Amino acid sequence: MWLSLLLSLVVAWWLPLAAPEPASPSGATGGQLRRLWLQDHCHAGICTNVQIGRSDYVILSQAPIPNQLMLTFINSSIAKIPHLLFDTFPDLQMLRMENCSLETFEKPQFEGASNLMSLFLGLNRLKDIPKNIFLGADNLATLHLHGNQLKHLSNHSLHALKELKELSLADNIIEQLPLGLFGGMRKLMDLNLAGNRLAALPRGIFDKNLNVTRINLARNRFTAFESELLKLQPRLSLLDISGNIIQELTLNFSLLELAVAHSCDLRRLTVYGIVRELDLHNNSLRELPHIPQAVNVTSLDLSQNPLGNLQGNPLRRFTALLRLNLSTTNAHELPEGLLKKQTSLQMLDISGNSMYSLKITLFDSLKALQYFYFQQNNWNCDFLQLLMSSFVKRKDLSFMEDITAPELVDDYVDGIACWYESDKTSKKCDASSSDAALELSVVRNEIKAFTEVVEKKFIKVYRMLEEMKMKL
Repeated sequence: MWLSLLLSLVVAWWLPLAAPEPASPSGATGGQLRRLWLQDHCHAGICTNVQIGRSDYVILSQAPIPNQLMLTFINSSIAKIPHLLFDTFPDLQMLRMENCSLETFEKPQFEGASNLMSLFLGLNRLKDIPKNIFLGADNLATLHLHGNQLKHLSNHSLHALKELKELSLADNIIEQLPLGLFGGMRKLMDLNLAGNRLAALPRGIFDKNLNVTRINLARNRFTAFESELLKLQPRLSLLDISGNIIQELTLNFSLLELAVAHSCDLRRLTVYGIVRELDLHNNSLRELPHIPQAVNVTSLDLSQNPLGNLQGNPLRRFTALLRLNLSTTNAHELPEGLLKKQTSLQMLDISGNSMYSLKITLFDSLKALQYFYFQQNNWNCDFLQLLMSSFVKRKDLSFMEDITAPELVDDYVDGIACWYESDKTSKKCDASSSDAALELSVVRNEIKAFTEVVEKKFIKVYRMLEEMKMKL
């Protein structure tokens, strides 16, 4: 009797210590075992005002919620993906936790996530991707991790993602990539590495990604680029290396739909093989790129380059051009035969230059032209009226009006600013004379050139300061 009474007292004393704390409401502070009823926060796949702390252990629901294919969290503070999320939503195919303060992954994070196809975790605070963390997400096809704080990745960080087709690691602080990072992604098609701190890539890093069609390496720290890195990618259609400081560039692809290399301080470009579209704006080119098979180029953007007056007929091989942008290239004139071979041209932009007049016969071959942008030049009013009546209006071309202030011009022709001859009371004169018109043109071009140089130097200084900061 005494023994049983003693045992009863011990059990009565021990049970309050061993029993778990009662479940708290969803507003409880972190570190507690609490229930979170997502039914109260979610409607039609949109969840708002969900709060999950880093140390919270969350029970999402008493029973699985079937047939929920998508969850998007808005205006939520989530430091981690709840451990039982995919048990609660076994049919989930898309999960969006963007801008949710996500800080860490916890193993086994994706257990039971075999139906998950798309995962968007951009604009969070992730600093690391643990080894094999994606085990369980065997069918994941899209993964976005842009805008986090990722710096170092290992060969096993993205292990198990054999079905992945689209991957974004843009706008992190990644300095280098291990050779085997993408080795298991045989189906990878779209890779975005823009906005990191990459200065080089290991040779062979893409050798197993034979299906890649789009690669974005913009806004990194490359000073050179080797086409040899992508020699095994016959389906590559887009390469973006803009925003790097690459003064000389050679591209060699059998077929490339679009090459983007703007804002690189590029001074010389050679392209072998076939390229359809080239975006080269805001560089330091003083001559057209050397493209032996220029006959295949359909779009060429050379705006904001110091090309000046193009001599001879440098476009004679670009016979398939549909779009040509020569805006802000410091041009005073265009040679009469410049556009003779561009019979398929649909868009022509010569705005932002210092042109006074042109020979109307320059446009005789442009039978397919639909869009013509020629504002912000130094047009003579008499010539501009002729241009409008005999070409622009006659062909019913789309154009843009000028934004030049009225007090700075003599007149407007259909919204385009112009100036009269100097022997009349004018502010603008013949471009061939050393009068106010030419002086204004020269000063304006010098200001443009100076501004571009300052911008490029600022970018270099900013990057140097960033590197010094990292070393400190």
